[in-house]
Amino acid sequence: MNTRVNLLFLVVALLAGAVGCGVPVDDRAERLNDVPFGLLESESPEPAETAPPAEGPLVQIYLLDPSGQQLVPVERRLAPAEAPLFAVMDALLTGPTRAELRQGLSTAFADENAVARVDLVGGVASVDLTQQFTVLDGPTQRLAIAQMVLTLTGRPGVGRVAFTLEGQPIDIPRGDGTLVAGSVSRDSYRELVPGG
Repeated sequence: MNTRVNLLFLVVALLAGAVGCGVPVDDRAERLNDVPFGLLESESPEPAETAPPAEGPLVQIYLLDPSGQQLVPVERRLAPAEAPLFAVMDALLTGPTRAELRQGLSTAFADENAVARVDLVGGVASVDLTQQFTVLDGPTQRLAIAQMVLTLTGRPGVGRVAFTLEGQPIDIPRGDGTLVAGSVSRDSYRELVPGG
């Protein structure tokens, strides 16, 4: 019997001690201002530091203004240490950026694969067009040719541009719509450039 009383007394004492040492009950939540050290640290590794990309040459390409009938120069930054004519042509064929589209600029090209090759011999850039170029109507072809001529003749060492279609020479529409054989220069498209 004594053992039972002692055991009961012990249980009551332990419960009383547990209640007395417990977490106080509060009617409202409290904000903790101190976060334990290291708790907010990310478990994922930090991204590696990368060097900013080196800046390549700045070139000028020609796009259509909001009227769609005149050409305006815009600048493009090419990949570092690259400025061959095909890289410049590729920048032109890519067309306007989103910001340029918001300004109303556009391009006459319907397909980025309209040009197969660009070579430079004796100051004349030779552009070989693909069949994708032929889907453009006559007035649009004239504007696309003007975009290429003005863009390419803006590069050092390029004075004139000649065109072929899948290797065969073609007549070239000038700015006034007349056709010419051989090659053309910037002056052939003066009327398509504001103040030209």
